[in-house]
Order: sequence, then C-alpha cells, then structure tokens
Amino acid sequence: MSAHTALILLPVPAEIKLTDEKFPVKNLTGYSIAEEFHAVIPELERVFRTLRMEVAAESSGGAFSLSKSDLPAGAWQMDITADGITAAAGDITGAFYAVGALTQMLFAATISGLPGDALDGAEIFDKPRFAVRSFHLDCARHFQEKEFIKRFLHLLSACRINTFHWHLTDGQGWRYQSKAADRMNGKGELTDGQYTQEDIRQINALAKTLGITIIPEVDVPGHSRRLLANYPELACDPDDPGNEICLGKPESMQFLQAVFGELMELFPDSPVIHIGGDEAATAHWEKCPHCRKAMEEKKCANMRELENLFMVELSRFITAGGRTPIIWGTCSGQTYPDDTMIQVWLDIREPLKIAPNGNKMIYSVHSSLYFDYPANLSEPWETWMFELSEKGVYMTDPYIIWQDKVKDHIIGTEACLWTETIPQHRVFAKLFPRILAYSECAWSLPEKKSFQNFSARRELLEAAGFTDYLKQN
Repeated sequence: MSAHTALILLPVPAEIKLTDEKFPVKNLTGYSIAEEFHAVIPELERVFRTLRMEVAAESSGGAFSLSKSDLPAGAWQMDITADGITAAAGDITGAFYAVGALTQMLFAATISGLPGDALDGAEIFDKPRFAVRSFHLDCARHFQEKEFIKRFLHLLSACRINTFHWHLTDGQGWRYQSKAADRMNGKGELTDGQYTQEDIRQINALAKTLGITIIPEVDVPGHSRRLLANYPELACDPDDPGNEICLGKPESMQFLQAVFGELMELFPDSPVIHIGGDEAATAHWEKCPHCRKAMEEKKCANMRELENLFMVELSRFITAGGRTPIIWGTCSGQTYPDDTMIQVWLDIREPLKIAPNGNKMIYSVHSSLYFDYPANLSEPWETWMFELSEKGVYMTDPYIIWQDKVKDHIIGTEACLWTETIPQHRVFAKLFPRILAYSECAWSLPEKKSFQNFSARRELLEAAGFTDYLKQN
C-alpha cells in the first residue's frame, strides 16, 4: 500500500511521529499482554484468525507487547520499530483502543495479501478530547435481541465510544423484566421482546469488560403509554390513560421510586441514571383534579412548574441512591439542581441557557447527531427529519461558537438512534459509515480533523476489509 500505516488510523490520533523503520507483518508471531489487560486477548486473537496470521501467546517478550502505564483514562501509546510493536495504556479502555489501532494498521498493511507487507515505523500517542463519548440505542420501539446488543457493544468499543445510553422504555414498549413493574411483559406495539434480569447481568458484564459505561433509561413522566396501558391507575384518567403519568397522585412517585430503585440494583456499575423528562404534553394534567390540586398546594404557576417539581423530586431519589441523574433538556425554561446532568438535544442554543445554572451537559443536538435521520432521501423519513450526511456528523462540534461559555459544562457527546422505523436488521445499515465519522468527532481534537483526509482513511479501511470486520462483531 502507498499510505503510511500510522496515517490511516481512525479516529486520528493526538500525536504521530513517523520514522523510516518497518516491521514485517510476517515477524508478528507472538504477543505479551499485561495481566490487567487480558480481556483484550480474544479481540487480538480474532483479528489474527481473520487475517490468517499464526500468532501465539508468550509469557514474556513477543513481537507485540501491551503494558500497564500511568496514562490517563482512555489514552494509549504505541511504538512501531523494526524489532517489534510496543504499546501501553492506563486502563482497559485504552488497552482496547491500542488493540483497535493495531487492528486497523494490520488490515491496511495486508490489503494486497502479500508476504512482504509491513507496518511503517511510528511513535503514536493518543487521548480523547471528551471524557464521555456516548451512543444511544432505542430498544423500546423496535426491540433488539441480547446477542445483538453484545455485538453493538463490541462495535462501540472499536469506535472508541465509551458510554452506552440504553433507552429501555417508551410509549411503544417496556423492554426489561421488572419486579417493581411486573405487569410489563415485553409486549410492544411494533415488536415484542424483553431482557431478562440475567440478560442484563450478562450485558453489564460485557460492558464492564470492554470499559463501557451503561446509562440505563426509564423515560417518564411522558412517553409512558405502554406503562399506563398496564397500570391505568397511574394515569390522570384510567379510562383514557394517554402518555403521561399523573403528577398529582402520591402513588405515581411511590411507583417510580420502586422502579428506579430496582433499576439501580440491576445496573450496579452505572454511575448515571437517565430519568427521561422530555416531550410530555400537559392536556391530561390540565383536566386532572389530582394534578390541579397538587399545582395549587405547591403554589405552581402552571403545569410545567409542577412537572419540574416532580422530576426534581425523582432526581433527588437518584442522588440519594449514590448516582447522578440525567434528563433530556426541555427548552421550557425550567431549571434543575446543578448535580443533575442535562442532555441537550433540541437546539444548539440550549447549552447557553443551561450553563449559567452550573449543570454538566452531554451534547446530542438532533440535527447533527440523530442517526435515525436519513443519510440520503432514499430511506424512510419523517416530516420533522433533516438529511444527515456523514459529513454533517463529522462537522459537529459541541462548543459551536460559544466555547468560552460552554466548555466547562459540556463533558461529552452522544449520537442517538431512535427506532420507530428501524427494525433490528436495519440498525447497522443506519450506523455505517456515519458511526466512523462520529468516532472522530467525539475523540479527536478539531485541529487534527479534516473531512477530506478522514474520507480517504475511511475508504482505504473499507477497501481493506476493516469495516466488514466491524460489522461481524
């Protein structure tokens, strides 16, 4: 190949120093991995099998070595010389990213399948721009099976995405087995399916192995049509339950605290719990005697203020459980305690409104990061959607033009895939190639980015078979 193997890496690393040395691929016959990083061995062995390389584990030495260092979370480094490949990372996520970088370079080096292929010499140091690099998957509308979620987690790790926002409930379905909500049986309006508690334990374990944090979400008080169909007593009008949980009945908060208490038990390694908080209509609340009484007693000027008090109370329950609550930004002018995270999604100006309140934010503005939007107009699309191209994703910057005002508050980004029109078999089609653009958007420094250069690297890796390899995870 003509491209230097260190210059095809995606996302682009923070620092690369090229050398004139070369390491023949045929000399990669052994590897040595620090004990703390043994979880990466199956991924290493998988790429060796795929490329038909005979590489054996060694107790010491080896042409590829990966050691533990004092690098920060997610960071990694690698030196490629004529004698071998030496890598280091500070944690398991960085270790997986180092292996992922080696995988890309091996695919690029062996694109022609020639015995003389080599990795070009380089000294590489890499670290993430954002601490949180998240991807949201909606399994409430169209359900995705457990094994598919596992494949999805492997893909996230390969793209250096370290957070999985798992949208477990919505108006069309409730997707996890719950003792607190035991009437919810996995029946859905579009597809059926439910994760057992054992399924969740397995998925938690895999995420932990890969260094991925899960943010589980139960979306309330709106988006609750499926829940209220089974628990009509939690609606304002049991004969016409609608989509919104009643804000005025004491049993509503009691029920939700039981649900979220159980959710925290099911996700013991999740420091952040998503409580929803978006797109609730007020029509049922306005007519409800329970809600109107609560509004008067709490001296609220309107139902939005009552909703805010309801969600703040729920957020206090989450913090009392030792976790951080996060809600979807409402753009309704309501504020939340500064220890509640806000996920901004509706407008690029949201961060400017929220920053003065002191809340940390995750940036997910729909026009740039909603992957259910069509990559081209041959796909199904809804009237509210924009065309969202690969370049549109790539050019996203959470700081926009207000870096000095929002930088200290935006801790990361999140791309979202909603599945109203996307069954499981279409998910990967919606992800590729835009997830690779998102990977570089979330990881790399702006001054290192070039869409033209990214496109060339992505196309070369596709031609080398790397993208197909990712899809097979």
